[in-house]
Amino acid sequence: PATREVYVGTELTVQVVATDVDSPELTFSFRAPTIPDLQTRPNPPTMTQSGAQSAYFRFTPTSADVGDHFIDLVVTDGVNEVSGVLTVRVQSSTGSNPYPVFVAPLGSGTTLDLEQDTCFSIQVQVEDADSSAVDITIEEPVVEGYELTAAAGSFTGSFSWCPTQKQIDESDRFSLNLKADDREGHVTFKRYTLLLRRPVETDCPGAEPVVSHTPVAALNSVNDVVVSFTVTDDAGIFAAPIVYYSTNVSNPDTYYIGDLIPVTSQMVSGSRTNGQYTAVIPNPVVSLTPGASRTVSYVIEAQDDDDLAGKCDHRVLSPLTGMYQTTVTHPTGTVTGGALCTACTADVQCGGVNDACVVLAGGTMRCLVDCQDDPEGCPNGTVCSVDPLIGVTGLTRRQCVPLTGSCVSGGCVADSREDDDAPSTSLPALADGTYSDLTMCMDTDTGMVDPDWFRFSLTSTTLTLIELQFLHAQGDIDMKLRDAANAVVDRSMSVTNNETIVACLEPATYYIEVFSWDEDVSTSYDLVFETIPGGCCQDDAWEPSDMENAIPVMSNDIVDELSICSGDEDWFAIDLVQGQYLYVEVLFDQTTDEQDLDVYVVSPNGSTILTPCCDPNNGQSATSNEELLFEATSTATYYVLVEGFYGSENSYMISFEVMN
Repeated sequence: PATREVYVGTELTVQVVATDVDSPELTFSFRAPTIPDLQTRPNPPTMTQSGAQSAYFRFTPTSADVGDHFIDLVVTDGVNEVSGVLTVRVQSSTGSNPYPVFVAPLGSGTTLDLEQDTCFSIQVQVEDADSSAVDITIEEPVVEGYELTAAAGSFTGSFSWCPTQKQIDESDRFSLNLKADDREGHVTFKRYTLLLRRPVETDCPGAEPVVSHTPVAALNSVNDVVVSFTVTDDAGIFAAPIVYYSTNVSNPDTYYIGDLIPVTSQMVSGSRTNGQYTAVIPNPVVSLTPGASRTVSYVIEAQDDDDLAGKCDHRVLSPLTGMYQTTVTHPTGTVTGGALCTACTADVQCGGVNDACVVLAGGTMRCLVDCQDDPEGCPNGTVCSVDPLIGVTGLTRRQCVPLTGSCVSGGCVADSREDDDAPSTSLPALADGTYSDLTMCMDTDTGMVDPDWFRFSLTSTTLTLIELQFLHAQGDIDMKLRDAANAVVDRSMSVTNNETIVACLEPATYYIEVFSWDEDVSTSYDLVFETIPGGCCQDDAWEPSDMENAIPVMSNDIVDELSICSGDEDWFAIDLVQGQYLYVEVLFDQTTDEQDLDVYVVSPNGSTILTPCCDPNNGQSATSNEELLFEATSTATYYVLVEGFYGSENSYMISFEVMN
């Protein structure tokens, strides 16, 4: 506990952690004697359990709360109780937005055209007018090879990543989750999608997707550009289509897609085989003078999923040649903008002439309503800021701020398992099966995504499958598998349809945390839960077969009934004469990424991999079976190493042939 500052209308979030070696589950609560209407106010402070031994205290003050408050944070194991005092200093608005704002990178993602380049290089910049320092970090999942260079407290940084061939084969979409923390309780997140655009394969099965689109008409408005279209496909598209756009295309017939800004579309109706989508392009003239115009050039890209076992899918661009273009003009005369809580990127997009576009909790930009001349006239659920707020493009007026600090629609209907917002032994235990009609919703009281928690217990070592089935185009969902102490055991956090965890688990109680990064979520999903007692990977009869106990082999040897378990390695030793070629074949079946095996040749001293990752044509593909060819540079005993890719498991057989 310490002193934390918070501003009227913005949320303070404090994580409370306690440890008790004798009690695996603790109960958290709080007392707030200095808040007289604690039980009657519309949005009171809350304490939300986030694990067996942790919780979050959340408080969004109103103008009546200005001053110091002393909050007793209480934890008990059912017998003993301890507490600590948290001092919360509520201040009226500072005259600027307290939340950090990402000004770079812009948009929702970027594309690496693998036919043109091999690495991402992205500049990161944050603005925060009322803070002297901001810490920029990467949140989970942190993919191998991600590098963020940002000094502590710095407002700038740089990100780089050179995906390996194995990563390229694994997926074409990765998530970069950036976090900006001003060290004063205000945190902004930015999910940025990294798109890998692979070369298109030929002679793929099935039919290619069909994109139907009526070009956007010329727009005389400060509203954003909405691109609507339909995609049909015989087998269903792989993920939400991408709209690439730019306002700086000199020749639409010779554009380079790596120079365009990608926007992921959202499905508004339909299905994967016949879906209607929209993508929103920021208005390019909101900061220009009335009468100024810009041309927006864009294309729509969709990819199907005809090749379920491989990567031979169809990818189409609409139009087939050139680009769609529309002209956007800043209107002259009086401009009427969006209502309270409308998404915005500039003050001029909001309501009347004095309504501002303000950064709210989490870094989202929404229209507020001016209250400078009528502080008591704010709509229900909002309060007039004591001091002026600065809009994102400079308008400075007092504004009606949502009590929760966030704008949410609240249109999501909770599923029958609610209230399941925290891990607890009182949650019903999962049994094998499919749990349908589940929903991921936004909590209108807190302005936060309402997580779903599930509990299960195992009495023996068990192979466990957990799968979330949903359409990413309707809203993204992620999950983490945690133990009873709230430690993360495994996770699945992609930016495509569905999430899957397959894990070999020891006897214990576990929790599944289902959550979302998206704002104002209203997404349905199914949970598939399957257990196979005794189904975990079993060591083969050759174990241990590490380098010190390498299996000796010679030309024409075949070794069968082998297995690779998670984290395991199999080593083989073979004598080669300088100039001889070693041909190795590893045979196994692979239908998922969790079954991927790779093979390498290692130097005679066991310290250097002589066939480094990741050559898909020489031992490290992402499909069934591997072949490797190696020429010996000296006469010695070499090693052959077989391992699972990122903890993959599988059974296999291996053969060796030495050729002069």
